[in-house]
Amino acid sequence: MVTLRTAVTSALAIVGTAATLAACTSGSESAGTDAPARPSTSVPVSANVVAPAGLVDRTPTGTTLAFGASAYLPADAFRPAGQLAMFTVTGIEPGSASELPESVTHGGTPFYVHVTVTQLANRQLDVPSVVGLAGSSDGRTATLTETPPDGFDKCRATEAPRTLGRGNSYATCFVAVADKGVDLTRVIYWAQTSTDPSADYKAAPVVWSDGSPAAPASSPATTG
Repeated sequence: MVTLRTAVTSALAIVGTAATLAACTSGSESAGTDAPARPSTSVPVSANVVAPAGLVDRTPTGTTLAFGASAYLPADAFRPAGQLAMFTVTGIEPGSASELPESVTHGGTPFYVHVTVTQLANRQLDVPSVVGLAGSSDGRTATLTETPPDGFDKCRATEAPRTLGRGNSYATCFVAVADKGVDLTRVIYWAQTSTDPSADYKAAPVVWSDGSPAAPASSPATTG
Protein backbone atom coordinates (compact mmCIF):
# COMPACT_ATOMS: atom_id res chain seq x y z
CA MET A 1 0.00 0.00 0.00
CA VAL A 2 1.29 3.41 -0.87
CA THR A 3 1.34 5.72 2.11
CA LEU A 4 1.16 9.48 2.19
CA ARG A 5 4.42 11.22 3.02
CA THR A 6 4.98 13.99 5.47
CA ALA A 7 5.05 17.39 3.85
CA VAL A 8 7.58 18.89 6.19
CA THR A 9 10.20 16.15 6.52
CA SER A 10 12.76 17.82 4.28
CA ALA A 11 12.50 21.03 6.25
CA LEU A 12 12.56 19.48 9.71
CA ALA A 13 15.19 16.80 9.10
CA ILE A 14 18.75 17.63 8.12
CA VAL A 15 19.51 14.10 6.98
CA GLY A 16 17.55 10.98 6.12
CA THR A 17 14.76 10.13 3.76
CA ALA A 18 11.17 11.27 4.03
CA ALA A 19 9.09 9.42 6.56
CA THR A 20 5.83 7.80 5.57
CA LEU A 21 2.65 9.33 6.83
CA ALA A 22 1.85 6.17 8.76
CA ALA A 23 2.25 2.44 8.34
CA CYS A 24 -0.55 0.29 7.00
CA THR A 25 -2.14 -1.75 9.77
CA SER A 26 -2.13 -5.50 9.52
CA GLY A 27 -5.93 -5.70 9.70
CA SER A 28 -8.27 -5.45 6.74
CA GLU A 29 -9.43 -2.08 5.51
CA SER A 30 -12.92 -1.38 4.20
CA ALA A 31 -12.73 0.24 0.79
CA GLY A 32 -14.40 3.60 0.53
CA THR A 33 -15.21 3.98 4.23
CA ASP A 34 -14.79 7.37 5.82
CA ALA A 35 -15.73 6.34 9.36
CA PRO A 36 -13.40 7.33 12.20
CA ALA A 37 -10.72 4.79 13.08
CA ARG A 38 -12.19 4.57 16.61
CA PRO A 39 -15.07 6.13 18.52
CA SER A 40 -14.58 9.83 19.19
CA THR A 41 -13.61 10.80 22.71
CA SER A 42 -13.97 14.07 24.53
CA VAL A 43 -10.69 15.97 24.31
CA PRO A 44 -10.14 19.34 26.01
CA VAL A 45 -9.50 21.99 23.38
CA SER A 46 -7.27 23.96 25.74
CA ALA A 47 -5.36 23.63 29.00
CA ASN A 48 -5.21 25.91 32.02
CA VAL A 49 -1.47 26.26 32.51
CA VAL A 50 0.88 28.46 34.49
CA ALA A 51 4.36 29.29 33.26
CA PRO A 52 7.06 28.04 35.63
CA ALA A 53 9.09 30.57 37.56
CA GLY A 54 12.63 31.11 36.35
CA LEU A 55 14.54 29.25 33.67
CA VAL A 56 13.58 25.78 32.47
CA ASP A 57 15.56 23.02 30.82
CA ARG A 58 14.63 21.71 27.40
CA THR A 59 12.61 18.50 27.60
CA PRO A 60 14.99 15.65 26.70
CA THR A 61 14.56 13.56 23.58
CA GLY A 62 12.62 10.36 24.16
CA THR A 63 10.46 11.81 26.95
CA THR A 64 6.99 10.27 27.30
CA LEU A 65 4.14 12.37 28.66
CA ALA A 66 0.45 11.96 29.36
CA PHE A 67 -2.03 14.13 27.51
CA GLY A 68 -2.39 17.35 29.47
CA ALA A 69 1.27 17.41 30.50
CA SER A 70 3.66 20.08 29.25
CA ALA A 71 7.01 19.93 27.45
CA TYR A 72 9.60 22.69 27.13
CA LEU A 73 10.68 22.77 23.52
CA PRO A 74 12.07 25.28 21.01
CA ALA A 75 9.63 28.09 20.32
CA ASP A 76 10.90 27.93 16.74
CA ALA A 77 11.81 24.43 15.53
CA PHE A 78 14.37 25.93 13.16
CA ARG A 79 16.20 27.62 16.04
CA PRO A 80 16.72 24.63 18.34
CA ALA A 81 19.19 26.47 20.57
CA GLY A 82 16.92 29.49 20.93
CA GLN A 83 14.08 30.47 23.23
CA LEU A 84 11.97 27.69 24.72
CA ALA A 85 8.18 27.62 24.91
CA MET A 86 5.76 25.39 26.79
CA PHE A 87 3.64 23.01 24.73
CA THR A 88 0.69 21.26 26.36
CA VAL A 89 -1.00 18.65 24.16
CA THR A 90 -4.46 17.91 25.52
CA GLY A 91 -5.28 15.09 23.12
CA ILE A 92 -5.94 13.74 19.65
CA GLU A 93 -9.40 12.73 18.48
CA PRO A 94 -10.53 10.87 15.36
CA GLY A 95 -12.55 12.56 12.68
CA SER A 96 -14.18 11.51 9.43
CA ALA A 97 -12.99 12.22 5.91
CA SER A 98 -16.50 13.36 5.02
CA GLU A 99 -16.10 16.32 7.38
CA LEU A 100 -13.26 17.89 5.43
CA PRO A 101 -12.34 18.59 1.82
CA GLU A 102 -10.08 16.25 -0.11
CA SER A 103 -7.47 19.01 -0.21
CA VAL A 104 -7.06 18.47 3.55
CA THR A 105 -7.47 14.70 3.87
CA HIS A 106 -5.65 13.62 0.68
CA GLY A 107 -7.68 10.41 0.74
CA GLY A 108 -6.73 9.60 4.34
CA THR A 109 -8.45 9.79 7.72
CA PRO A 110 -8.26 13.03 9.74
CA PHE A 111 -7.45 13.30 13.43
CA TYR A 112 -7.66 16.52 15.40
CA VAL A 113 -4.74 17.53 17.62
CA HIS A 114 -5.40 20.08 20.37
CA VAL A 115 -2.46 21.96 21.86
CA THR A 116 -1.95 24.96 24.12
CA VAL A 117 1.20 27.01 23.53
CA THR A 118 2.67 29.22 26.29
CA GLN A 119 5.34 31.89 25.92
CA LEU A 120 8.30 31.58 28.32
CA ALA A 121 10.37 34.54 27.15
CA ASN A 122 10.77 37.36 29.65
CA ARG A 123 9.84 39.91 27.01
CA GLN A 124 7.33 40.19 24.20
CA LEU A 125 8.49 37.91 21.38
CA ASP A 126 7.08 36.30 18.26
CA VAL A 127 4.43 33.73 19.08
CA PRO A 128 5.84 30.16 19.38
CA SER A 129 5.11 27.83 16.48
CA VAL A 130 3.59 24.33 16.56
CA VAL A 131 5.79 23.24 13.64
CA GLY A 132 7.49 20.01 14.74
CA LEU A 133 4.36 18.52 16.32
CA ALA A 134 2.56 15.70 14.51
CA GLY A 135 0.14 12.86 15.06
CA SER A 136 1.55 9.34 15.26
CA SER A 137 0.34 5.76 15.56
CA ASP A 138 3.53 4.32 17.03
CA GLY A 139 5.23 7.24 18.80
CA ARG A 140 7.98 7.47 16.18
CA THR A 141 6.43 7.96 12.75
CA ALA A 142 5.12 11.46 12.01
CA THR A 143 2.01 12.08 9.94
CA LEU A 144 1.11 14.73 7.44
CA THR A 145 -0.26 17.82 9.19
CA GLU A 146 -2.77 20.22 7.67
CA THR A 147 -4.53 23.39 8.75
CA PRO A 148 -8.30 22.93 9.14
CA PRO A 149 -10.66 25.12 7.11
CA ASP A 150 -11.79 28.39 8.65
CA GLY A 151 -14.81 27.97 10.90
CA PHE A 152 -14.42 24.20 11.32
CA ASP A 153 -15.80 23.71 14.83
CA LYS A 154 -14.21 20.34 15.56
CA CYS A 155 -10.69 21.70 15.06
CA ARG A 156 -10.22 25.45 15.22
CA ALA A 157 -6.85 26.77 14.11
CA THR A 158 -6.85 29.85 16.27
CA GLU A 159 -5.29 32.90 14.69
CA ALA A 160 -2.42 33.47 17.07
CA PRO A 161 -1.35 36.95 18.10
CA ARG A 162 1.82 38.20 16.43
CA THR A 163 3.65 38.33 19.76
CA LEU A 164 3.14 36.96 23.27
CA GLY A 165 4.52 37.95 26.66
CA ARG A 166 5.71 35.49 29.30
CA GLY A 167 2.93 33.33 30.71
CA ASN A 168 0.47 34.16 27.93
CA SER A 169 -0.99 31.25 25.99
CA TYR A 170 -3.08 30.44 22.98
CA ALA A 171 -4.92 27.21 22.16
CA THR A 172 -5.02 25.86 18.64
CA CYS A 173 -5.70 22.72 16.65
CA PHE A 174 -4.26 21.07 13.56
CA VAL A 175 -5.31 18.11 11.44
CA ALA A 176 -3.15 14.98 11.42
CA VAL A 177 -3.89 12.82 8.38
CA ALA A 178 -3.44 9.05 8.56
CA ASP A 179 -3.75 6.33 5.96
CA LYS A 180 -7.18 4.70 6.06
CA GLY A 181 -7.32 2.06 8.77
CA VAL A 182 -4.49 3.60 10.82
CA ASP A 183 -5.38 4.88 14.30
CA LEU A 184 -3.39 7.83 15.62
CA THR A 185 -3.21 7.63 19.41
CA ARG A 186 -0.10 9.72 19.99
CA VAL A 187 1.26 13.18 19.35
CA ILE A 188 5.00 13.64 18.90
CA TYR A 189 7.56 16.43 18.67
CA TRP A 190 9.99 15.11 16.10
CA ALA A 191 11.99 18.04 14.69
CA GLN A 192 15.62 17.41 13.73
CA THR A 193 17.05 20.80 12.86
CA SER A 194 20.38 20.53 14.64
CA THR A 195 23.49 18.39 14.33
CA ASP A 196 23.53 18.11 18.13
CA PRO A 197 22.57 14.49 18.98
CA SER A 198 20.88 15.67 22.18
CA ALA A 199 18.43 17.64 20.03
CA ASP A 200 17.68 14.85 17.54
CA TYR A 201 13.97 14.57 18.24
CA LYS A 202 13.44 12.69 14.97
CA ALA A 203 15.42 9.73 16.33
CA ALA A 204 13.74 9.92 19.76
CA PRO A 205 10.61 12.08 19.75
CA VAL A 206 8.85 13.54 22.74
CA VAL A 207 5.60 11.56 22.90
CA TRP A 208 2.21 12.42 24.39
CA SER A 209 -0.34 9.62 24.81
CA ASP A 210 -3.13 8.28 27.00
CA GLY A 211 -0.91 5.39 28.08
CA SER A 212 -2.45 2.83 25.73
CA PRO A 213 -0.10 0.48 23.86
CA ALA A 214 1.42 1.89 20.71
CA ALA A 215 1.03 0.34 17.29
CA PRO A 216 4.05 -1.57 15.95
CA ALA A 217 6.74 0.74 14.62
CA SER A 218 6.20 1.72 11.00
CA SER A 219 8.54 0.46 8.31
CA PRO A 220 11.02 2.94 6.86
CA ALA A 221 9.79 4.83 3.83
CA THR A 222 10.81 3.61 0.43
CA THR A 223 12.57 6.13 -1.76
CA GLY A 224 12.11 6.97 -5.39
